[in-house]
Amino acid sequence: MPKVRWSGKLTDTHSTATETAAIVIEALAKLDAVTKISLGAITHIGGGERRLKCLPITGGLKVVVRGSGAVQDLFVYTSDIPATQRQVEGMFR
Repeated sequence: MPKVRWSGKLTDTHSTATETAAIVIEALAKLDAVTKISLGAITHIGGGERRLKCLPITGGLKVVVRGSGAVQDLFVYTSDIPATQRQVEGMFR
C-alpha cells in the first residue's frame, strides 16, 4: 500500500491508502472546494474493476474507492458538494 503525499488537506490519523485511493486523493487535494480529506479503513476483497461511489454526509461526501483487491472509504469535506461529487464521479468514466 502506498503512502500518500501529505498536503494541508489530508488528516494524519491514517497514512496508508490503496493504490487506487491514492490516485483519487491526489486529484481531490487539488480541488479548491475540498477543505479536508480523511482516510478510512481498508477492506481486502477479491478481484474486480476500479470504481467509485459517492454518498452524501454532513459537510461533504463519503467516497468508497474500489481497487483491484481492496476497498477504502474516504471522507471528503467540501464547500461545494455537488461540484465535488461531479468531479469525483468523472474520474473513472
